Amino acid sequence: MTRWTKDSLKTALELDISFDIASHNLCIDTRQIQRGDIFIAIKGAKDGHEYVKKAFEQGAVCAIVEYTPANISDTSRLIYVDDTLKALTSLGIYGRSMAKKLRAIAVTGSVGKTTTKEMLRSVLHCFGPTIYSKASYNNYLGVPLSLALLSNDSKFGVFEVGMNHVGEIAPLAKIVDPEIAIITTISPSHIGNMGSLEAIVDEKCQIFAGLRENGIAMVHGDHPLFDRMQRNAKAHGVHNIFTVGCKAGLDARLLHYQPVQQGTKGLVTAEIFGKIVAYPLQFAGEHYAFNSLYVLLTAEVLGIDLGETMQQLAKVQPVIGRGQMHNLQLSNGLPIFVFDDAYNANPTSMKAGLKSFCTMQHQGKRIAVIGQMGELGEHSDAYHIEIAQYINSLPLDRVHVVGSAAKGMYQEIDTQKRGEWFATVDDMKTNFINELTGYESIFLKGSLSQKLQELVALLKNQLRSVA
Repeated sequence: MTRWTKDSLKTALELDISFDIASHNLCIDTRQIQRGDIFIAIKGAKDGHEYVKKAFEQGAVCAIVEYTPANISDTSRLIYVDDTLKALTSLGIYGRSMAKKLRAIAVTGSVGKTTTKEMLRSVLHCFGPTIYSKASYNNYLGVPLSLALLSNDSKFGVFEVGMNHVGEIAPLAKIVDPEIAIITTISPSHIGNMGSLEAIVDEKCQIFAGLRENGIAMVHGDHPLFDRMQRNAKAHGVHNIFTVGCKAGLDARLLHYQPVQQGTKGLVTAEIFGKIVAYPLQFAGEHYAFNSLYVLLTAEVLGIDLGETMQQLAKVQPVIGRGQMHNLQLSNGLPIFVFDDAYNANPTSMKAGLKSFCTMQHQGKRIAVIGQMGELGEHSDAYHIEIAQYINSLPLDRVHVVGSAAKGMYQEIDTQKRGEWFATVDDMKTNFINELTGYESIFLKGSLSQKLQELVALLKNQLRSVA
């Protein structure tokens, strides 16, 4: 089905368009554009108007602009608007309004929102046409882009909603118009911008501002600030509040997580509305098992068969940089194991990842590569030292640290397991690989800015993958 035509664009943008259009997709990044897309020239860190010519060269059918780019002579495929960002939002709102029967789910949280979203969309896709936020499309650009993919026959929608500052979540939640709003958990992520954990809770709870009447909230029932979350939900008129955690009395409980094999599969035992269930999971760690409970709880609420849901959930693979595991082989023929949790980090996710890695069975040395954690503000040193103290309690053989903000953490690590400190990941790449001898197990995690995924890519490119 063609989502965007002359008539639908005219209705969504409230303007006249003089030429015919048939397109399936909107795009704001020429690195991702495909033939037939509509390009929207957003003015951000870079002005999208400078890329309109490239978009046309790559097959864009038209471009939405605020002015004529200097290098464009043929204006016949340009649609002029006052504000391209507002136009993108309008297109998202229109896309959402066309999906009359959509059962929308909005997911936020400091930890686990992308993995929970990926689990949900992988499972729900088996039960009907499902649209979801690609990658981490969770901001004022990504959410409307995701909504613009909706069509009349879309049955499920899973939309990630993120934030860095106060006031960002409510507008996004309102255009998603979810039936279910999930807060996975809340940690000190972005505390440098927000000031306190309580402020983070209050902002995350703005996701309830978008819940439709009789909508459902799902929250972490074990969280120290659960009562605050509950008060926030009720203040938004939410009456259906379901809980996830370990304590008795919660709606979805993680009873046991048993890792089996070397990080390739775990076995989860849980209780969902009083029913005891068990299922395998292709993720290593209790925190991923915890995320899966939101999927089972959502299935129950939506009336989807729980047994079929567990069967589909058992097939879901980790997202790149979020718990992916790689068995690689050195040039000498000996194996190494890489636990790629490198996409991003905050104090809570760092501890969870390290714990998962250390509970696995390993043949050789356990090596951790830890990047600094960002957006922790005046609390940064204290949180990094807290991680060092946690590292000291774990059975790790060698810990390398990357980033200037993590130098204090490096100095607090016990000398017998302290590796080397590097200002950037580039400083460690070559020597790190050359020092591997075989049977090492390697854990990598840090904030996205530390680019530890480049080290993962280097390992995968230079070494042979083995089953």
